Amino acid sequence: MRDTSAVRDRPEFSSKVTDRMTRLSLPDPADMTPADRAQYERFPANLTRALLRTNGCTPGYLALGFALRSTGLSDKQFELVILRVAALSNSTYERMQHLEPAKQAGWSDIEIAAIENGTAAGLAESDAALLRFVEECVADVRVSTVTFTALRAHLSDDVIADATLLVGFYMMTARFLETLDVELDAAACEVLFVRD
Repeated sequence: MRDTSAVRDRPEFSSKVTDRMTRLSLPDPADMTPADRAQYERFPANLTRALLRTNGCTPGYLALGFALRSTGLSDKQFELVILRVAALSNSTYERMQHLEPAKQAGWSDIEIAAIENGTAAGLAESDAALLRFVEECVADVRVSTVTFTALRAHLSDDVIADATLLVGFYMMTARFLETLDVELDAAACEVLFVRD
């Protein structure tokens, strides 16, 4: 596992960072067209405001994001994947949005620090296997046979497919958010506290 402890200690990866300025102007919800406003209300966050700057990608992006909330991953596994991708991608925004949902899912502050640092010590064997899987998927694209086999001992093929797609979705999201310096929201979006 890569040591990303330096990531967590950097000011730009702190949940307290609030001085980011988006590199492009975000549409004001009061000025949105009815169609854009409907998309924004699905996920009322600065991420959606930034997505609305794309040419028609917002509905598909949000549809995939909401579909991923119905995966076979447990709530804890789901948040583990996202927090590890956020740490590896230096995504302050993703961390800010998922820190409280991760705690609600049952992760302690110590376990969250381990996940973000890529430290499997103290995690259940199945969680450690998933952590290694996410690490390799982000860093190497194709995970090793050893890592895949270790995860398969704990998760079904369907859930491994879910986890793989979730990693890719949050990698894409991190690059969008961080490249555009999308401003942090005041709090995690309420939608993130409920999974289907």
